[in-house]
Amino acid sequence: MLRSVYGFAGKEVAAALRAFAGLPDVSVESPALLAEALDRAEEGMDFADALHLGASAQCEAMLTFDRRFIEMARDTPVRVTEP
Repeated sequence: MLRSVYGFAGKEVAAALRAFAGLPDVSVESPALLAEALDRAEEGMDFADALHLGASAQCEAMLTFDRRFIEMARDTPVRVTEP
């Protein structure tokens, strides 16, 4: 939403989310997963895709119709492919 509607760059969104997660009274469920997803978002991957990719680390494969996501996830431990 911040990128597509408001025109923020992925790096700007990732920096804002990192700053928010670092506030004293804010806690996140899985800090390592969030950090990894934000790293990937800074590199151009959609944040939600990056978060799902990280959450599927124990899976054999992740299926999607999103060809851009498949391309962006090419060098990750989880095989991302079309069904």
